[in-house]
Amino acid sequence: MAMELLPLVAATPGASAHPEPEPPPARSLRVALVNMPWARVDAPSIQCGLLQSVVRAAGHRCDGHYLNLDFAAALGARTYDGLAGLPSERLHLIGEWLFSYAAFGEVLPESAYYQDFPEVEKQWAELTGKPLDELTALRREVIPGWLRECVRRIDWAGYDVVGFTSTFLQNTASLGLGRMLRAEHPDLVQVYGGANFDSVMGVEYAATLPWLDYVVTGEGDVAFPRLLAQLAAAEHPATARCRVPGVLAHTDAPGVPAPGVPGSADPAPDPAPGVPGSPGPGDDPAPARDAPRTQDLDRLPFPDYADYFAALERLGRATILGDEPVKLPVEFARGCWWGQKHHCTFCGLNALGMGYRSKSPDRAMSELSALLSAYPTVHVEAVDNILDMSYLSSFCTVLADRRWDIHVFFEVKANLTREQLAVLRRAGILTIQPGIESLSSHVLKLMRKGSTMLLNVRLLKWARYHGIRVAWNMLTGFPGETDEDYRRQVELIPLLHHLHPPDGCGRLWLERFSPYFTDPSFPISDVRPRSSYRHIYPDSLDHSRIAYFFDYTAEGTGSDEAFEALSAATRRWRRRWAQDRPSLIYQRLPGRLVLVDTRGEQPRRAVLSGWQAEAYELCGDRPHSADRVRAELAAAGYRVATAEVGVLLDRCCRSGVMVSEDGHYLSLAIPENPGWW
Repeated sequence: MAMELLPLVAATPGASAHPEPEPPPARSLRVALVNMPWARVDAPSIQCGLLQSVVRAAGHRCDGHYLNLDFAAALGARTYDGLAGLPSERLHLIGEWLFSYAAFGEVLPESAYYQDFPEVEKQWAELTGKPLDELTALRREVIPGWLRECVRRIDWAGYDVVGFTSTFLQNTASLGLGRMLRAEHPDLVQVYGGANFDSVMGVEYAATLPWLDYVVTGEGDVAFPRLLAQLAAAEHPATARCRVPGVLAHTDAPGVPAPGVPGSADPAPDPAPGVPGSPGPGDDPAPARDAPRTQDLDRLPFPDYADYFAALERLGRATILGDEPVKLPVEFARGCWWGQKHHCTFCGLNALGMGYRSKSPDRAMSELSALLSAYPTVHVEAVDNILDMSYLSSFCTVLADRRWDIHVFFEVKANLTREQLAVLRRAGILTIQPGIESLSSHVLKLMRKGSTMLLNVRLLKWARYHGIRVAWNMLTGFPGETDEDYRRQVELIPLLHHLHPPDGCGRLWLERFSPYFTDPSFPISDVRPRSSYRHIYPDSLDHSRIAYFFDYTAEGTGSDEAFEALSAATRRWRRRWAQDRPSLIYQRLPGRLVLVDTRGEQPRRAVLSGWQAEAYELCGDRPHSADRVRAELAAAGYRVATAEVGVLLDRCCRSGVMVSEDGHYLSLAIPENPGWW
């Protein structure tokens, strides 16, 4: 029996939540928002979805074009996903490189790229079984031809404005289509925004590329509709010069045609006078007028994802996704409450808006309910950088009471307790990304993570107990780390084989806007754009101003041998987890506690009785000192000396069923009784 899908277009989910309207525009514009490759295909764009609702609330017509889905259908979903997700420890940025020929013509020959990044040949062959010649053809023939088809197939003449959202590997695809649109539709106003245009990056693009009529730096909720209002009031929008805070206009007259054949691109004009010089660490000025930030997130409309689901059905859900479910992006907060106090040294997120703002619990619940009612999926991904801790006693408890059969993802802080994780589990939050990053307290301090090895292990332990998947990576290469930090983690990892392993182990990369980039007091020098940028962008663009990733030299980091030992240990952890998922559990019985351990080659069993069983369990929920355990035992009626307690806890550590640091102990075994509910 065929399943009947719910209607894809719900009755404007969020009409009651629109911000207070500004004066109506002089006329209603026709606006297209475009989501280009290599955006993920298993989720709609929250940027496009939210701006669609914002633009319509401002009195304009707005369509969303999910050209990433079209390209995945043309290329093949497996190849698309493979290229979009290729491991890129050296950040070869292959997705950007593939579209750069269509955007700029030949910057450097493909042979130079293959020479600088020899791993690409192996990755391409493993993905497709094809030689490099076909990758070159994809770049020089297939992609430009597909972009030309996009120009022909869509009625761009029916629009007044086209907006491109560009985050991660969407930049050259957006610039390539935009350049072709300028050649065919010179009166179509082009607006660009997203993380790739934040701060000085947006300044450089706006000043240098003539087909970028406007660039929005920062949040577009207020700036974009205000720009549209000024364009609607202009007699000739294509030549209008609008002035909106946070919106940068190209300094030359728009309408410079681009050649119709990639590879014959005219050089872009020199940057306009007055544009700040190339920044370095500690000198990364933002545009003089940042876009206004929405402080009351409750005033935002609900995102509209109907165009994504319509495109998915048109192209064939199975063709694009196979068995992969659609994930529904939701936004409950912006900024980072931890970063406001202690900006993690390596983090480049929230370039222009670290200040934390969250939606009220009632608003968050009504939005989630409306979106789940409107669209056919049960998987939800919060795009927030960090969970609002007040949600644990409000939003999450209400969500748990609804008992919806949903699978929610949230980013959280790693200091969550057993009880707090139970709240998440009952609410259907089944995947978390806690930013563990390391199992060394010393390295975590270098990162400013506000966590310790014991707290991170506790999070992994109780997440396993509650059936919550933990997404995390091991990061290394921090100035001040030592080989001893690596060695201790290598010794610790076999004790954790019953807990969720990291998804990978890699070295720190330097991101624009991170403290390591902006603060010259850190021992990081020789900062320069990643070498891949010279293969992607022409010299007419200042690479030091448009780059988000940088090469660098860092003093005082661990050796290559120590890094490889840690990488090998994490690989063994992942293999063991994938093979037989070992366990370390305890069975609580009257007067005793039975430990059952399958982490080693042979299963082990041990019994703790009387006060020893109590002591082991007391160290389960949070790390305790021996004296604290003695005090808790005394309150339970046991008379035991601190030294005797310490002997037991140290013996448990030597047996691998407990870990300790700075005189505090944490039990590793998980209760066999899954008391989730």
